Order: sequence, then C-alpha cells, then structure tokens
Amino acid sequence: MINSIQAVMDFSPVMTSLSINNSQEKLSNQFLIELQKVNDKAISSEHLLQDLAAGKTDNIHHLMLSLGDAKLSLQLLVQVRNKLLEGYQDILRMQV
Repeated sequence: MINSIQAVMDFSPVMTSLSINNSQEKLSNQFLIELQKVNDKAISSEHLLQDLAAGKTDNIHHLMLSLGDAKLSLQLLVQVRNKLLEGYQDILRMQV
C-alpha cells in the first residue's frame, strides 16, 4: 500500500508538467485559430473591396460593415497579444 502511494507521488510532477505543456499547447492553438479567423476576415474584406472597384458589386454598406468587422477583429487580436506579452514580461521580472 505504501509503495503504491509512493508511486503516485513520484508521478505527480510529471503529470503537472504534462498538464502545463498541454495548456500551453491549447493556448497557442487557440491563438493561431483566432489569428486565422482575423486573416480570413481581412481577405474577405479585401475581395469585397476589389469587387467594388471592378464594378462587380455596388453594395457599399456590406463592404463597410465587413471592413469595420475586420478592423475591430485585428484591434482585439493586437490587444490580446499585448496583454499576453505584458503578462510574460511580468513573469520575467519576478524575483525567485
């Protein structure tokens, strides 16, 4: 019984590091997914702008909404990145 408890205690640091790595991977994957969404919005807006310039469409209202959405998405992404970097820098400044 004591040996089995000791075996569980030996694995706990490994499990903690694995869960931290898994969390980091999830965060980076989520950030990349959101980055791709923002990129898709910007590309879509640019295609609408090119269509308007080429005379293929005359829906300026839809174009302006799309451009505004892409701009807001990019601003939000930049703010999230800034907060992540600020948190990382705070961790680096901590004294151990």
